[in-house]
Amino acid sequence: MSSTPDMAFAPNVQEIVRSDPSQIPENFLISRNEEEGKSNNTADACHLSSEIPIVDLSLLSRGHKEELNKLDQACKEWGFFQVVNHGVATDVLQEMKDSTAKFFELPLEEKNKIRMPSDEFQGYGQAYAASQGQTLDWSDALFLGVYPSHFRKLKFWPTSPEGFKDAIEAYSSGVKRVGDELLRSLSLTLGMEKDTLLKLHQEVVQVLRVNYYPTCHMPDKS
Repeated sequence: MSSTPDMAFAPNVQEIVRSDPSQIPENFLISRNEEEGKSNNTADACHLSSEIPIVDLSLLSRGHKEELNKLDQACKEWGFFQVVNHGVATDVLQEMKDSTAKFFELPLEEKNKIRMPSDEFQGYGQAYAASQGQTLDWSDALFLGVYPSHFRKLKFWPTSPEGFKDAIEAYSSGVKRVGDELLRSLSLTLGMEKDTLLKLHQEVVQVLRVNYYPTCHMPDKS
């Protein structure tokens, strides 16, 4: 039996909905201040969504000057951007989505085999549930450290459903390749050698998070 305390105060959202779809425990309800902030952020996001800059990774990877300029402007003016033509295969994305859905449909007892302890951020459960009184996300999640490889804690990697580990590996590898290519392009926009930022970020941790968001009859309150 493990001596590490588990997160007993973080209820499983999927099981709450299964037992009573109309129930929303108090620790999932946001405060008035949080509600107002959420409303403002949503309005801003709706207004700006069509304007978010888009960069083409297939062009960036070839050093396309105009696309590098678009990346540079997106970083300076927005701080984020959408990426198209990223090269992560459609079947890899679909397998990841399918395997994730199958994982969340497993019995709770099976998922709890890799439950996130209170002193960890890897495993299955609620993210950042650090105290009894905090407002919790209306979701369950699986968190895994994937890169660098020595950061992986394989005891938290699911053994079910079959093939999920392979799907995680393929998806994470594809996303890492995208991130590496973006770092190379960012180096060029800063007037540095292409691999400068990549070399400086070898130990940056890449974390995979997959979420389960059940139906909520009060989405504006949670």
